[in-house]
Amino acid sequence: MLIRKFGKRIVHFFTFLYQHTEGFLMAVLAILLVIDVLTGILARFVHFEVVFATELGKYIFIWLCAIGISTAAKDNQHVRIHFIAQRLPLNPRVTWIVSQVLFLVFTFFFFYWGLKLTWMHFEMHKSAMGFNFPMYIFTAAIPIGFALTSIRLIQNILFSINKSKKITGWDIRIPEGMPGSSDEF
Repeated sequence: MLIRKFGKRIVHFFTFLYQHTEGFLMAVLAILLVIDVLTGILARFVHFEVVFATELGKYIFIWLCAIGISTAAKDNQHVRIHFIAQRLPLNPRVTWIVSQVLFLVFTFFFFYWGLKLTWMHFEMHKSAMGFNFPMYIFTAAIPIGFALTSIRLIQNILFSINKSKKITGWDIRIPEGMPGSSDEF
């Protein structure tokens, strides 16, 4: 009984972590970016030079973008070619899955390229220009972001294949009453 209750809590924790990983990472990175920008502004105001503020902000922003790609993939919010898919004589579900697979190939390519770049920076012991911090920590945003995106795309593809309802993946999730909520072009 105790083991079953403990097991349910562990499963609940990992499910929660899986569903909210990107949101948590983006919140932390956004807070760090705001702190970094404010530090740079205040340093200029009091005529104190903070060398790393601008460069660190750039690298935090790269991390935010890499994690943001995964967040958009998880929520199916990437820009789609909706108007082309409507005009194709194919099943919308097939075009949806094909577009997801093409996006997955794209993410695998950038994952591989980012991994090679990160490994190169690791082997060369390269550090960031403005401050002595390992560059591979910043370039790791590319493989980590695209690995998370690949996981979310695989999840979307499997869900689309196993879906029993006849709902297409091309549905746009814009709440009604908001500008741009119609399908007209």
